[in-house]
Amino acid sequence: MPDEALRQRFEAVVNSAIEPLVRQYLKEAYRCFVTQAFNGAVVMTWNAVACYLRLVVRTISVDLFRDSYKTLHRQEPGEDLSLINDSLFMQACDGAGILCDVVPDLHLLRKSRNDCAHPTGIFVSVDEALELAESIGHVVSRRVVEERLTNPAILRKFARNASKPDAEGIAKWVREDLCPQLAHDLLTIFERDDFERDDEVTNVSGIIGLWRGLWNRVDEATRQRLWNRIERIVQNTLRDVERALRTPEELVRLIVWPAPDAECPPRDRIGELFVTWFEGLVQSGQFRPEDMRLARELRQYFPSSLRERLQAALQEMTRRYAE
Repeated sequence: MPDEALRQRFEAVVNSAIEPLVRQYLKEAYRCFVTQAFNGAVVMTWNAVACYLRLVVRTISVDLFRDSYKTLHRQEPGEDLSLINDSLFMQACDGAGILCDVVPDLHLLRKSRNDCAHPTGIFVSVDEALELAESIGHVVSRRVVEERLTNPAILRKFARNASKPDAEGIAKWVREDLCPQLAHDLLTIFERDDFERDDEVTNVSGIIGLWRGLWNRVDEATRQRLWNRIERIVQNTLRDVERALRTPEELVRLIVWPAPDAECPPRDRIGELFVTWFEGLVQSGQFRPEDMRLARELRQYFPSSLRERLQAALQEMTRRYAE
């Protein structure tokens, strides 16, 4: 049996684990360690790390992980994350920007685990088993809820292909200091579509989802700059809807509308642009059923003064459409 000092050092690793299931694996590793089953201790120590990796993926976004896995390995990952090859799993985590500060430190332990779990003829010593356990103390002592996504390029790429709920769901995991610039980048992609790549993004649901998720995570100064950009995009779009990259409907989905009775000058200016556009459609008679649906939707976002004008325009469109 290892002496008391060595046992205490191993116990310290066990006690540092925050997540209950991770600690359970480490307790099993400790039981192996004190009975001199050092290879078993290494295997169970690795299981604690592998468990933490999968807890983080399940908590933050399985879809972000799957997108990275498919890109890297040209195949769909299995439904059961616990059965995915550890090396492929780690590569996909790194490619998704999940735990990328941790993954590079785990390769030695993973190799040792593979040596100990297979008939390689390798048997680790008490010191090696303890050293490997202590090498992952900085990993198992982390909290899943405190993990953050730190690679904006990966997040922008994911948003281009994700659904709105999937993209919006990862917004809360983005590291706080990255949120302002990422929000500006997403608005640039929405506006120009030639940002970072040449092919067109025809479905902006993911862009809109991540953007909306970030809105309440940026400070007021950043939000004001974003409002100014949105106002310009709305103005340019409504000036020539036929040639605009984005539709009025997409603009309405993009904007995080404050309560109608809340004081918000940027919202009021944008609302004025929309109402004036609808009034122009009424005058020209060149409106579509989808324009009427959009007008009905916008009523809930506008203050009373704009809502009354919008309602009048909608009533006139309805009357003419019925004729």
